[in-house]
Amino acid sequence: MNIKDNHQSVLNAKQQKVVDELEKNILLIASAGTGKTDTLAYRIVNIIEKGRARPEEICCLTFTNKACNEMKKRIVEVVGEAGSRVTIMTFHSFCYEIIRTEAKKADIGLPNNSIIFDEEDCLEIIKSIPEFTGLTPRASYAGAVQKLINLFKEYRGEYNFFTADEAEDYQQVIHRLITERGQRVEDASRIGYGRPSGDLIMEFQSHGGELMTAYDNTLRQSHGLDFGDLINIAFFLLQDKERQGQWQKKYKYWCIDEVQDTSRLEYTVLESLFGDNNVIMCGDFFQTIYEWRGSQPDLIFDKFMKGYTPELVVYNQNYRSTQILLHSSYEYLKNRFPEMVGNFFAEDAMAMSVEQGEKISFKIFNSTYLEAHWIYMTLQRLKPEDLSKVCILTRSNTYNKLLSRAFQQIIDKRQHNQYAAGGSFTDFKLEFMLVDEFKFFRRKEIKDVLAVFNILANNWDDTSVCRIAKEYAKGIGAKTVDRLKSSEALHLGIRPCDILHPSTVKYDEPFEMLRRELENSNVVVFDVESTGLDTARDEIVQLAAIRIDRAGGIKDRMNLLLQATKSVGDSVNTHHITDERLAADGVAPQVGLQKFLDFARGSVIVGHNVGYDLSILDSQLARLDMDKLQYITYYDTLDIFRRFYPQLKNHKLSTIGEFCQVSHVSTHDAYDDICATGECLIYAMNNNIAQGIDERRRFFARYAKYFAPFAEIINEFRGLMTVKRPYELMVDIIKAEALGILEAYKREDEIAQSRGSANSRVENLRSLYRIIREWDNISQSTLDGIKKLLNITSLSNTEFDMMLADHPKIPIITVHQAKGLEFDQVFFAGLQEGTFPSSFSLKNDNLDEEARLFYVGITRAKKELFLTSAINRDKNTIPCRFINCIPKENIEQQ
Repeated sequence: MNIKDNHQSVLNAKQQKVVDELEKNILLIASAGTGKTDTLAYRIVNIIEKGRARPEEICCLTFTNKACNEMKKRIVEVVGEAGSRVTIMTFHSFCYEIIRTEAKKADIGLPNNSIIFDEEDCLEIIKSIPEFTGLTPRASYAGAVQKLINLFKEYRGEYNFFTADEAEDYQQVIHRLITERGQRVEDASRIGYGRPSGDLIMEFQSHGGELMTAYDNTLRQSHGLDFGDLINIAFFLLQDKERQGQWQKKYKYWCIDEVQDTSRLEYTVLESLFGDNNVIMCGDFFQTIYEWRGSQPDLIFDKFMKGYTPELVVYNQNYRSTQILLHSSYEYLKNRFPEMVGNFFAEDAMAMSVEQGEKISFKIFNSTYLEAHWIYMTLQRLKPEDLSKVCILTRSNTYNKLLSRAFQQIIDKRQHNQYAAGGSFTDFKLEFMLVDEFKFFRRKEIKDVLAVFNILANNWDDTSVCRIAKEYAKGIGAKTVDRLKSSEALHLGIRPCDILHPSTVKYDEPFEMLRRELENSNVVVFDVESTGLDTARDEIVQLAAIRIDRAGGIKDRMNLLLQATKSVGDSVNTHHITDERLAADGVAPQVGLQKFLDFARGSVIVGHNVGYDLSILDSQLARLDMDKLQYITYYDTLDIFRRFYPQLKNHKLSTIGEFCQVSHVSTHDAYDDICATGECLIYAMNNNIAQGIDERRRFFARYAKYFAPFAEIINEFRGLMTVKRPYELMVDIIKAEALGILEAYKREDEIAQSRGSANSRVENLRSLYRIIREWDNISQSTLDGIKKLLNITSLSNTEFDMMLADHPKIPIITVHQAKGLEFDQVFFAGLQEGTFPSSFSLKNDNLDEEARLFYVGITRAKKELFLTSAINRDKNTIPCRFINCIPKENIEQQ
């Protein structure tokens, strides 16, 4: 298609300019409603049609799941089938892809199949580690400690502290950050909405490094990453120039959205990816509302302008808002940020809507209750057909809860009065929803199901094992679970996930199978090299294995090159096996793989980061329609050394080999690596595992009758993963009598309904089933589908569209939560000094971000905007100062 000829009616001149400009880099300033997404979609068509890049060589990154999904949908609509091959991801998901791809070949001691843990699971880890209770005896401080950890991790990357030992590394960051960024540290240390905790900061200054190292070790033992790890580890990996160059070659055209909310560290990661390729960065400076979280728009815009000399394009035509609303928001910017508007806007903003629209309503009240009553009665007059297209907006969750309680009181009171008068309740039905109700994937019933999925996808997820064991495993209560996490258990090398291990089930000891099979010379250590790290698509090119005895002696060996149907590509830089060598020396994959199946049949399998090797092996066997590998169980030396030697500076095979003084040095040749792995295994067996076997057996024997049924049902689910899709497996999970999840929530719903509650946990489980079925990709294995589901849900804080589609209600949300959303009618409440702008910003004379926050709030409305202030006469409060920046002729004071 010819964009210029066929879409002149779709694109205005400035949009067409962005579509046509494929040589220069572009900085696009585009506020909501200016047609940015359409422009980017047509630009991609132009790139592909003119042969500038294949779809696979185009990457679009944004910073929210909502924006990402909208971009995917629109690009596929405009581009067609080729659009589905364009990489469209959130920035954090892309960082995870870098980590997943590079973790094994970079040998950073991190499994490439790591799962992203959400903030609730990370909080549970913090509460469980002894270093936390040593830092503070107050469990209520855990949230503040989590914020401090996240902050220090963020600056660990920015300060580039990746070379020292972990505790020393973090301690340096802590000292430097407290000195240089004291305000951010104080903000993070606030307990709830209270004052900063000076005691907590002092404790962190002395012992924070130890706590953060323990937290990271626990997270890694569970094969987990937290949100901050995604950026930090991606940043670290991309410091390697060769690796950086490989990623730069992968994409020719980059599009980065919402750039105004980018931190300096995030921008550094992006810069390392761009190289000399074409870049368009899109954003709206006036919607910068995350400076408190580290975004630095001035710096980012300046660095991009100097480093990439982009052409500046500013969209000034708005297709979303009424004329009055657009005029009001633009004049607000001119009054509040005159110099900046002059720098960006050569032409005034233009409303392309023919609808003039209603004036902005503004009303002042003496209390929050009266404010809520007026909003309620206004909604009775409006009678909105779709409640999800109305929004109540405030500055804080605290104010949201005040309004929510007030609405409920108003409804109860009006209902009582109408019934008392002998009539029926005739009010137009209004339902309101707080943000906590939007956190669908954080709801208890949803977390329970996802926890089972986590156990199935990740054998080392102690947090999920503890959650399900405490709630649903008969006979296993909180006290038993606490014993599994006690200092006694840690000393013995015991972890909660051990209760599910086949060796524990059979022998009351997680390492007994390993011990017995070593005595029988029936342990096979193996490793593979491959064409890449996508276990679902890449192919094994080298497969090496040794059978060892109790002393580590090699009883048998095999080392084969396997021919591949695809090129080794960039992976040659890791294993140095070329396509030419494979063609000359490789055997047919069916022949080589069958030889390994025969070699390893009936043995215990061992490897370093062996989860990847087993996954790609299983996938390729399935693609070749071959039998699965038949083995007793497997052990991972990465896991073994993490549990017995958490103090090592890292758990790379090379580091562990040096610690154990092995005679074979790991080289990324599969055979060299398995020889090193075998020696490390025997070292751990002699120095740790064998010495504690009897004590561990006595420990587990006390609880065997309770663990066994729980392990049996989990292992039954694992078996079903080979024949059922994720949504089908979910049905089995919630209906399993051995767990009783569905029955528990049916009872809870009955109790809640008897008390008048409309919320149904069972209905939420049905919603989860629909979501999993909708997201299912039949081309992926069930395991890969579960992993994808878990990572998406971990990165999703709110799910507005999904929840509002299933349960249309009026959301009561903060401006931060409303970023990127739009509504027909918006009630912007709590607009009084001390609330908006906040008392904290007034005290610190930091009003610019508050002013931008106000701008984001008023631009959420497409048709009508209502502003309300609740004045407390006793405190001499006055209406929000920012209202005065809106043209008076556009406001109608009630």
